[in-house]
Amino acid sequence: MSTKTESTPRPTLPSATRPAMTQASRGMIRGLMTICATLVAAAALGLSAGPAVAEKSDVVRDSYTDRFQDDFIRDLCGIETWTTVTERWSLQTYEDGSQVFHVVRTFVPDDPRIPIEKGAGTTFFGADGSKTVRGTPIHLLAPGGGTTVIDAGRVVFDAEGNLAAVNGPHPSLGADLADYYCPS
Repeated sequence: MSTKTESTPRPTLPSATRPAMTQASRGMIRGLMTICATLVAAAALGLSAGPAVAEKSDVVRDSYTDRFQDDFIRDLCGIETWTTVTERWSLQTYEDGSQVFHVVRTFVPDDPRIPIEKGAGTTFFGADGSKTVRGTPIHLLAPGGGTTVIDAGRVVFDAEGNLAAVNGPHPSLGADLADYYCPS
């Protein structure tokens, strides 16, 4: 595990870094993701479960802790703070260009008024550009403890990025995220 003490650019990966996300994509992708079963994943990717026709894949894994000036919180709440992110992820890329990205992460801001954010899930990127996110992308913990919001389930986007299906509670979907992240 590597540890960084200053804001350092990370490799560009799907949903891998907080500062690169917009409010809308962050609200959707930040953790909505637990894999149901191998067959469900294989079906979502259009792969056969049979070993004779299985595609080769390339897997990259990493885990790290990073500390950065939190532009998301600054832009959303007008508060300057440093945030520490701890993240473990894997990215599996198939010959057809489809990918499976799994991540578990925690964002802990220095400012005690800002909630701690946890997220865990799996995103399936289809070769056609579609995307399915499963798990818990957003789980906010109040500064004094307790859950303030949790998004969980499955969200599907078509190849153009349009919302195609939603399963499970997603209170932050389409909401003003300042209501959840910014102190009153």
